[in-house]
Amino acid sequence: LIQVTMNWAQRSVSPTRATVIYAGEPVWAGVVGRIAGERLPALALLGGALIVCGVIVSELRLKRKKAVQPAATPLE
Repeated sequence: LIQVTMNWAQRSVSPTRATVIYAGEPVWAGVVGRIAGERLPALALLGGALIVCGVIVSELRLKRKKAVQPAATPLE
């Protein structure tokens, strides 16, 4: 059910943003697993932290690129 919902929602975002969202899926699985009482090894926690940092950096870059893009000039 979750995968179907994600595939449906992917149509409303750019391919880059969809990739970032899919990259966060293992992180959320780890969070839900931890809430359910499972333990993650230190290496898995480090990997999750790196994914979260990567998502933050990519989102900041996307916002910066949108702010810097000049207005399009009409062709004659």
